[in-house]
Amino acid sequence: MFKSKNILLLVPVLLASLCGVAQPAGTSAEEERIVAALDSLYNAFHAHRTDKRTAGDLNIYGFNELDIPQYSDSVIKYRLSLLESPIAMDYNEHVQGFINLYAIRKRNLTSKVLALSKYYFPMFEQILDQQKLPLEFKYLAVIESALNPRAVSVASANGLWQFINSTGKMYGLKINTLVDERRDPYKSTLAACQYFKDSYALYGDWLLVIASYNCGPGNVNKAIRRSGGKMNFWEIMPYLPKETRGYVPAFIAATYVLSYATEHNIYPMELDIKLNVDTIHISNSTTFQKLSQITGLELSIIEDLNPAYKKGVIPWYQGSAAIVLPYEYAMKYASYRANPAGFIPATGDSVPSDVIFDDDLIVNTPPPEQPDRTAVNKPQKKKVHVVQRGDGLFKISRKFNVTVEDIRKWNNLKNDKLVPGQKLNIYPTTQAPRRNGNN
Repeated sequence: MFKSKNILLLVPVLLASLCGVAQPAGTSAEEERIVAALDSLYNAFHAHRTDKRTAGDLNIYGFNELDIPQYSDSVIKYRLSLLESPIAMDYNEHVQGFINLYAIRKRNLTSKVLALSKYYFPMFEQILDQQKLPLEFKYLAVIESALNPRAVSVASANGLWQFINSTGKMYGLKINTLVDERRDPYKSTLAACQYFKDSYALYGDWLLVIASYNCGPGNVNKAIRRSGGKMNFWEIMPYLPKETRGYVPAFIAATYVLSYATEHNIYPMELDIKLNVDTIHISNSTTFQKLSQITGLELSIIEDLNPAYKKGVIPWYQGSAAIVLPYEYAMKYASYRANPAGFIPATGDSVPSDVIFDDDLIVNTPPPEQPDRTAVNKPQKKKVHVVQRGDGLFKISRKFNVTVEDIRKWNNLKNDKLVPGQKLNIYPTTQAPRRNGNN
């Protein structure tokens, strides 16, 4: 963050050429160089994870495989309004230029990002919800890093959220020879959320927060002064660094395309990555190689799930170190914890005494079922909220002091799209209805 980056979907395209970005011919050499950078950045880490696009039941509109739907400005503007985000989803020619890029020229790359979003977005949403921040910030990580936790920019910004060294340390991320927590999906997301909150306290405008994340508050403040004190992104846009002028339109466009991918005949590719993961804690120094020997898990998978450890060494710090493993392999540690003497390692080696199983699930963990919410005060009856124009899950959750995830579960919502007149069940302080039909 704060530095110009050659990172997927950021695409600092010159504003003068934005309207032509979707054309298959006649693009500038600069645009082609940037588009090539998109592919090379993605392929550097993710290419082996996705191979085949699978429409399946998602193709609800009956498109042919090669169809590339295009929509009028009014349709796109209306769809953006349906997102009901606290972030102003403005629509103009700059945003349209990036929509064309993601939905037409780079639609194959968008399919890959959709696949990876299944892994990272649930964790992003959980943290953003807990931090009372707009859920749409999850799309900023797409712009920053192509959802590549090892992404490194020319300015040495690192990780999913592209922190430079000094800013990462300022927000409490450990960076040394063995560990770089800018690459830790969970910790770096918490740090990014703290930046968003700090920046919003300064500007009171989410688009300015996003601009600040790209170029730093100093450049935003300078642009505000040069504009005569304007506090609107589009009014200070001409005074911002060139790459930041495209950054906010790119964010809005990515939010639109990833939210309405099905309408554009874009579907996630198959994802060759472990989605069911859990966390163990290591109380003493060990290595990935040692964990691989114990569990039989491929070393490359351990490396991919734990990008913060740069050399495959898990150093000991006060407390313990967290390691993410596929759920079934984490269960082996549960067996070890229950009966260390009887535990048989995968390779026949002895199990080190520094391995502890942790019941806390950190990243994108599948059910077990979560316990029902219990009221602190006397339980209240179910409330029915009728969706009004301007309502969104984030806004409604704040009104009733519940989480977005609560509302989704109580109403079996598959996405965040709401329509006026829609009725939502809300349980502000009482227990949620039991699942699996048990009332």
